[in-house]
Amino acid sequence: MKLITHLGVALMVLGAVAAAPAHAQTNCSNSSLSGDYAITITGAILGGPSAGPVNGVNLTHFDGGGGLTSVDHIIINGVVPGAEWRAAVGTYTLNANCTGQASFTYPDGQSPGLSYFFVLHNSQMDIVVSTPGFNITATGTERQ
Repeated sequence: MKLITHLGVALMVLGAVAAAPAHAQTNCSNSSLSGDYAITITGAILGGPSAGPVNGVNLTHFDGGGGLTSVDHIIINGVVPGAEWRAAVGTYTLNANCTGQASFTYPDGQSPGLSYFFVLHNSQMDIVVSTPGFNITATGTERQ
């Protein structure tokens, strides 16, 4: 379960970083990132009992002040999750150069580590999960 929790968080963050531009925008801050982002998650868990491909979707709400809430549905190695949607809360930091990091916590207290992301024009994100044993990326698009 801990591995699945880490995967969900990693996927959410990956979704936020997937669309990195050739020229980075500048002057970002936590307040630059607000609203809902639909995130597509892909990758793999490289070892352990849950090793295999990972695919999922996530909806993350960034509050403009460094807080976030999310729900996800992640399939690991072909196994459908027990709950249709899993909720999480967390925090994020968006740097002036529009790079950032986020962390998520699930109701069971588990956290998958940090996810790193890049925001493009405040409407797209590219994400990578920075947790050993995970090879997960994600792309997010702001919901209009």
